[in-house]
Amino acid sequence: MNDLAPTITDLKGKIEKLVKLHQQLKQENDSLAAEKVKLLQTVEEQKATIESLQRNNEELEQRKSEEQNTIITDTKLKINELVQEIDDCIALLK
Repeated sequence: MNDLAPTITDLKGKIEKLVKLHQQLKQENDSLAAEKVKLLQTVEEQKATIESLQRNNEELEQRKSEEQNTIITDTKLKINELVQEIDDCIALLK
């Protein structure tokens, strides 16, 4: 029986060490799980931001295109008016 006492004490120490290690690993796992959730939320927020920025960019490109078309149309009208005035002046000179 005396021979078993050191063995039992040694086993008890190893079990306590394993339990402590298990608790530490469990805490680390919980911490990593919480960090994962936080990172997933960040990813979702960034995806939403990207989608919003893409929509804004598309709207800006569309407005820019419309403005350019308006400028082109206005310029053509102005040129036509000037050509008409030149034609009128030439007609007066004849």
